[in-house]
Amino acid sequence: MNQEKMLGKFFICEAPRLEKYVKAINTIREYKDGRSFPINEVVTADKPINILATKKEDMGGLNVTNYQSVLRWILRGDTLCDVTIPNGGKIYETVNSSVIHGTFRADKIILSNPRIIDDKLAMELYEKSNLPWKSYIQVLAYISTQGFTETCYKIFEDKINKENAVEVLDIYENFLQRKTNPMPDLYNEILEKIKEF
Repeated sequence: MNQEKMLGKFFICEAPRLEKYVKAINTIREYKDGRSFPINEVVTADKPINILATKKEDMGGLNVTNYQSVLRWILRGDTLCDVTIPNGGKIYETVNSSVIHGTFRADKIILSNPRIIDDKLAMELYEKSNLPWKSYIQVLAYISTQGFTETCYKIFEDKINKENAVEVLDIYENFLQRKTNPMPDLYNEILEKIKEF
């Protein structure tokens, strides 16, 4: 990436306001800090966007993504919403090695069309996705804990083989920070399939 053309350390460029954006939010689970994202209302970021930020926590804005990348972010919520950038709102593409051209920060958003993220929706998002290979293995680890059987099998079939199984095993076993004991059956089933390679 050409640093000279970037707006700042984390900001690549201003993004088109009228593109199709999406965001995963929690509507079933509650956020620890008690926040909520109302539907069909303008939501303004708590911290304004700071394109000159030198630390990620100082970037400000609200994270959104696109359909090609949202599969990577479904671990951030149980519900997928379409995002509109309201008139006068700004959105910027940001740097993220896990998602190429798929992370954005907006100063204000309007969420609409909420859909619960289930196996069927995850499969639709997988079919539209364009992620780095490692991100698919990370997604596989997460969705196996959610019981998304069809999507797990499809990612396994498409992305894992004897040549990459050792690297897959390392990513799969180490991606999730919190693990239950025992892990869900589907997680363990996929783990054994990887080990068989």
